[in-house]
Amino acid sequence: MEVIPSQVCQVCGVEGAHGNHFGAVSCRACAAFFRIPDFQYNRDGLASLVSSNRTPAIPTTFESFVGRPEMILFWDSEKPTFKTLIDVKFLVEEATKIFNQPSQSVYKSDSCLQRLSIGIKESRNEFESINKITQEVVSETWQYYFLTVARWLMHFDEFQKLGEDIKLKILESAWHIWATLDRHSATATYRRNNPEAPKTQIISRRGVLVDLKTAHFDSTWLSDYPSWQISYFLRQSSGDHFDIIGALIELQPTDMEMTFMLAQLSFEYAGKRCQGEIQKVTEHFQNVLANDLHKYYVEELKMVKYFDRLAKLMKINNAIQKNLWEHRPRMEVAKMFNIIKIEFSHPEMFKDSGFN
Repeated sequence: MEVIPSQVCQVCGVEGAHGNHFGAVSCRACAAFFRIPDFQYNRDGLASLVSSNRTPAIPTTFESFVGRPEMILFWDSEKPTFKTLIDVKFLVEEATKIFNQPSQSVYKSDSCLQRLSIGIKESRNEFESINKITQEVVSETWQYYFLTVARWLMHFDEFQKLGEDIKLKILESAWHIWATLDRHSATATYRRNNPEAPKTQIISRRGVLVDLKTAHFDSTWLSDYPSWQISYFLRQSSGDHFDIIGALIELQPTDMEMTFMLAQLSFEYAGKRCQGEIQKVTEHFQNVLANDLHKYYVEELKMVKYFDRLAKLMKINNAIQKNLWEHRPRMEVAKMFNIIKIEFSHPEMFKDSGFN
C-alpha cells in the first residue's frame, strides 16, 4: 500500500491538511473558518478542533492568513463593468483604399530598400508642442501611424503583389511597432539637434512634441483609475534595460539603414505573430531587403566590414521587441481586473500596442 505523506496546513501549520480550500492547502478547521461571515483574526478556538502536539502559529500578515494576496481576495469578479467601444473600421477602409490605388513610381531603382526609403523622408523642422494628452490626441496618433505605414508599405513592390487580406494582416500586426521605432528615431534626431533639450521631451509622432514631465495625461476615457496608477500597465516607449534613443543618437542611422530597421522590425514581428503563410512571406521580404542593404554598404558606402555596425542597429530592434514581449503579462493583468475599460472593433489591430 502506498503511503501518502500528510500535508501541513498553510494557515496554522498543523499537520494533516484536508485539501486545497480557497487557494490554500488547509486543515478542516481553517477551511471552515473561511466560510464564517463574522471575520476574526484569532482562530485558536477553531485550531484546537484538530488534535496536534504542535502549537498553532498565528499568521503575522493578512496575506499569509488567507493564503492569497489581499488584492485578489477582495476583487469582485461579478462587479458590472462598462467598456467603451472604439470603432476603427474607418481606418481599415482607408487602408484598403490605399492598397487599391495604382502604384506611383517616383523614380526607377533596382533596390527595393531604396524605394522603401522614399516613404520615410518626411522631415519637419517645426514642432507643435502639446501640454495635454487626451483621447483625441491618442486617436490622431493611431490614425497617423496606421495610414502612414500603409502608404509606406506600398513603396515595396513585393508587398504590392500580395492579396488584400494578407496586406491587411501585416499592416494590422506591424503598424504600432513601426511607430515605436519611428518615434525613437524622431526623438533621437530632435535631441541631437537640440542638445540642451530635457530628456523628458519626446516626439509622439512626426511634428508633435511632448514633455512627459509637464504634460497631463487624461486617462478618464481609458480607465477609472488615475493615470499614475495605470502607467505601469501601459507599454512604455523605451526599453527598461537598454537606452534605445541614446543608441540611435550615437549611431545616427542613414535613411537607408533606418528603412531597413523599420522593415526588419515590422516584418519579423508580423511573421512571429501571424505564423504560417505570412511568416514565409515576411521572411522572404527580409531576405530581399538584407541583400539590398549589403549592396548599399559595399557599393555605395564602400564599407566591406559592416557587421559590427549592423549588429548595433539590430540590438536596437531586439530591445524594442523584448520590451514588447515583456509587457504582455502586464496587459493580461489589466484585462483580468478590468483596469482598462476600452475595447476595439478590431482587437487584433491593437494587440501589443499598450492599449489591448
